[in-house]
Amino acid sequence: MRFLSHFSMAVALATAGTLAVTALPQDAQAAKKKKEKDSGLKISKEVQPKVAAIQAAMATETPATAKPLVEALLAEPLAADDRFVAGQLAIQLGGTLKDTALQEKGILASLDSGKTSGEQLPAFNFFAGNFAYGAERWADAAKYFQAAYDLGYRANNIEPLLAETYFKRNMPAEGLAKWDTIISDANASTTKAPEAWYRLARDRALASKDKNLYATWATKWADAYPSGDSWGDAIAASRWTAQADSTQNLEVLRFMKATDALKTTRDYKEFAEEAQRKNLFGEVVAVLTEGKQKGIVSANSPLVTELLAPAERQVSADRASLPAQPSAVRGSGSSSVMMNFADVWLGYKGYDKAVAFYEAGLSKPGADMNRGYVGIGTAHAYAGDMAAAKQAFAKVSGTRAPLAAMWQTWIEQQAAPAPVAATPAPATAEPAT
Repeated sequence: MRFLSHFSMAVALATAGTLAVTALPQDAQAAKKKKEKDSGLKISKEVQPKVAAIQAAMATETPATAKPLVEALLAEPLAADDRFVAGQLAIQLGGTLKDTALQEKGILASLDSGKTSGEQLPAFNFFAGNFAYGAERWADAAKYFQAAYDLGYRANNIEPLLAETYFKRNMPAEGLAKWDTIISDANASTTKAPEAWYRLARDRALASKDKNLYATWATKWADAYPSGDSWGDAIAASRWTAQADSTQNLEVLRFMKATDALKTTRDYKEFAEEAQRKNLFGEVVAVLTEGKQKGIVSANSPLVTELLAPAERQVSADRASLPAQPSAVRGSGSSSVMMNFADVWLGYKGYDKAVAFYEAGLSKPGADMNRGYVGIGTAHAYAGDMAAAKQAFAKVSGTRAPLAAMWQTWIEQQAAPAPVAATPAPATAEPAT
């Protein structure tokens, strides 16, 4: 995460409203008293001539001659008003000389004085944090960024900078907790947290190698900004944290298909091979045909000759052999037999028939209830009956619960209007390169 490598203090002064300190010669007592009254400051008699000398040096063609005078003044045990004025002089001279170290001393002196105005405080705390960030003093950066953030400062990408101070200290859980607060604050306002923030948090969660943190933030991203990419990431995270058998893996792949998260030839190959192992010829044909239409599976791919073509030859006879309803199954039919027929009908887009067979399977002894409800939910979702799908997924527990929860989130997104995302505020100072 980049910090602002230097400040244009002309911009800083315009933003933060720094105090213009007037010289205090003996023949300008009236002007001095008026300025003190307006600012609420009272410069001590001992410091007045030093301020005058500094300003006189700053007004020459060699303003650098004022630097040792300013640094000497800052080194003194000054009263609050005097320290504030000394800090303002350091800020002004640092801007003239493009001396960031002097600027930092001025900012810190102004803050330490306790005299910084409410208008200045947010920006000054940010600047102090930025200086500390550039010097890799991460704890100091966090302190000042947090103070600025708490005062309502939202410019110069303060949010990612604040979160990053924790990752720089190898505190990923704390950094992600900070991201959670920042994003929640933004979402509670009139606009939505930008997608880039979710990506940054997801990336940091992945880098932490904590599977649960990664799964949490990948899901947050997909929840806030649903797309094939975000859902694909959430699904990948879920698969990384769960131990799934072949049937559950196929269920996940079906969700990936619904959310447009099948993005590579490898994805389509995995889906087709999983379906082929279960003799789900209709599903093999459907998924590989989709892959070809999207240009992901090429016409001369081995998937076409080794999986698609053989499945196409099986489809007609396979479909003709299927029972049209559970009562047509020879014998009583076990729960797994009924659900296997349901899977076949799902691949042929016979969604009503698939639901009927899944329900029949649920009524049999020893039924895998979670498999049945995931199947029913999937069939209803594919058919466009989102209310029925959501009801089915709500009944899922155990190892399939994370998948059911993702289905429910995706279903809710289909009916929700797209929210307006916030655009991060542009920086008021030049970014690092």
